[in-house]
Amino acid sequence: MLEIFKVGHCWHPEAVVLRSCTLRKMQFPAYCGLIRHPSKGLMLFDTGYAKRFLKRTSYFPELLYRMITPMELGCKENLILQLAEKGISPDEIKYIFVSHFHADHIAGLLDFPSAKFICSKIAFQEIMRLGRIRGLLKGYLKALIPTDFNKRCTFVEDLKPVKLDFALSPFVQGFDIFNDGSLMAISLPGHAAGQYGLFCVQDSNGAFLVGDAAWTKEAYERSVYPSPLTYLIMDSRKLYIETLQKLNLLYGSGSGIKIIPSHCARSVSEYRSMNDVG
Repeated sequence: MLEIFKVGHCWHPEAVVLRSCTLRKMQFPAYCGLIRHPSKGLMLFDTGYAKRFLKRTSYFPELLYRMITPMELGCKENLILQLAEKGISPDEIKYIFVSHFHADHIAGLLDFPSAKFICSKIAFQEIMRLGRIRGLLKGYLKALIPTDFNKRCTFVEDLKPVKLDFALSPFVQGFDIFNDGSLMAISLPGHAAGQYGLFCVQDSNGAFLVGDAAWTKEAYERSVYPSPLTYLIMDSRKLYIETLQKLNLLYGSGSGIKIIPSHCARSVSEYRSMNDVG
């Protein structure tokens, strides 16, 4: 069973992510997932925020990141503490799947010194090649990445591609993470270079963690596009729209697959309600 944790949040005007809405401030929770694999152990899908985000954005120019996306992380939202309440220590996390390298998805990587990472080679190369300013403009904070990341990482593109079940149409190709059909990495380009989602086959009907391919259920439910300003930080406007349209088709297909964006409280609440998960 997939468990979802809220690990901090930031604030944006709602019109930034839903073009037809107002400038009213909207909370964007940062969710990450905990997956219990029967033989491989515990895996995280992203990590959400961590207090070190505040430290890494204390000075100019990184301070601008914090000003544009003001972050809050309550004590009870600390991921390490939430896992501890479940009886899980950081060393028990065997894998972390990194959907993409924006700071609100990787700020906790340094808290798991024993974990192996799974991510896109394209995504990793992008954050490593960009300098301080250009990286910041794309939402990257290189200081959040462990220095031995490359040694502990498996790249999705190096895995064997597989044909996806028809229920996932229009998505047709994925990468079988553990070569057992339980977890499929699926390319979701546009928002960030090399962004991948993770389809959890073992979950009832399947849960599709889609990162920032959509920010809200309204976006994939009705193909509601964000403000044009958001395209300035995206990797590709064209690919973002294509990916969102695919999610809309998947949602309307009647497959029952649960689409869960990383910042959508409504999608997470519905998932928890369906699965009786607190």
